[in-house]
Amino acid sequence: MDVSFVREASRVSQARRIGTAWLRNTCRVPEARVDSAEVVISELVGNAIVHGTNDAVGLRMRYVHGEIRLEVHDGSPSDVPRPRRAGAEAEQGRGLWLVDALMAELGGSWGFTDDGTVAWCAFPVTRETCPTNGGRPA
Repeated sequence: MDVSFVREASRVSQARRIGTAWLRNTCRVPEARVDSAEVVISELVGNAIVHGTNDAVGLRMRYVHGEIRLEVHDGSPSDVPRPRRAGAEAEQGRGLWLVDALMAELGGSWGFTDDGTVAWCAFPVTRETCPTNGGRPA
């Protein structure tokens, strides 16, 4: 599944709905795992929208070798972001920490490409949960 959308804050909810629908309907991922993935999608897409400089953001989701792989492309080379500790009063700064915790819960991994243009995560699912059905999902 590949989608691209304009880099606007309102598109985070659209990306979240598209991604979770794909996980639920195409891959039949259990609801608790979809809920965790939904937060990860929101955080990674939100970061791309806030920190990216291109006009568009891309979302790619694939089932590959027993796992779901999600990529968010903002096309903006930058320093690779790192989770940070936000102060008690801070309204931002917890997103990557949350991604890290949820990926651990899902038994997956996450990171950024060396040039910072793509945020990615991957978590395992069973073949029965996400069958390939003639190449789908691809």
